[in-house]
Amino acid sequence: MRKFLYIVLCLFLIACSAEKPEIEVALLPCAPMPSARASAACFVIHGEAYVFAGRDSAGVAQNDLWRYNPEADQWTCLGTTPLKARVNPAACVADDKVYLGLGFSGLHGRDSSYLRDFWEYTPESNQWKQLANYPNHYTDCATAFVGEGELYVGYGFCWNYRRDMFRYDIAADRWDSIDVGAGMFDFPTRSFGGTGCTCQGRHFMGTGYYRFSLNWWGELVDGKRWEPRSDVPGPKRTLAASTATDRYIYLSGGTHYGGVNTTGENLRDIRRYDPLTDRWTYIGNLPEGRINHISFAIGKRVYIGLGETGDEWKTDNQLYRFEE
Repeated sequence: MRKFLYIVLCLFLIACSAEKPEIEVALLPCAPMPSARASAACFVIHGEAYVFAGRDSAGVAQNDLWRYNPEADQWTCLGTTPLKARVNPAACVADDKVYLGLGFSGLHGRDSSYLRDFWEYTPESNQWKQLANYPNHYTDCATAFVGEGELYVGYGFCWNYRRDMFRYDIAADRWDSIDVGAGMFDFPTRSFGGTGCTCQGRHFMGTGYYRFSLNWWGELVDGKRWEPRSDVPGPKRTLAASTATDRYIYLSGGTHYGGVNTTGENLRDIRRYDPLTDRWTYIGNLPEGRINHISFAIGKRVYIGLGETGDEWKTDNQLYRFEE
């Protein structure tokens, strides 16, 4: 039996390695972030990117904020924030305001380690305003989307896997639960460590982990229900990163876990999703497998980097870019 499983694993790895990109993007290095970082949040506002919190090269959670200027290819540390140090926070931008918080404080064994605080940040004035707390403690690695005057946040982790989704009314500073219409065994499964973003005003999310890595991909329709879209090709994955331009969604990296015989295969592929055709295209590779990393887009330029690399998951500070 063990020999049979080994043969299956070898065939799986050969099949994965045989796949070739349909389009090979030119990946260029950018200035490294002065502080290596993994499991951070990132957002883009006024043509600049920001990286918040995450875990440094010593494995210590941070609460600082960094700004990246793409024209100068330069990083600036903006210092610490009023928030507690954390990993896997959520962040998104709506109407020149940044909304961020949640995440995990790193103190295992208590619900209070799964942070519920949620904040509004104004970069021009460097002002912070605390908002209504998230409704529950399922806040580790939650995914956030922006709608019209509202945010959608969900699929975080706290001791177990759930598929809770909440709508945040910005004007009312209020959270409301969304019944996504999924039964216990319906699409999509409850999961953790997925990734998603908004493209062309539509909200997409997928991958993640529930017992094994997942490759589901779905669209949140009318802010009420998930509808299945084409699965993410290649190995199933969790802890990947995604971002969107005006035209496409780009998903990269992650790790594949399919059981004890397929453990911890870090992935380096970059996939492009077209919401108009519901089609994925394999467009290239990162220099090495990467997890817990960030990805953002400024105009038609896509950036991927930081996170953890290699078999030992070394925290990295390198950033790469390519043109759409």
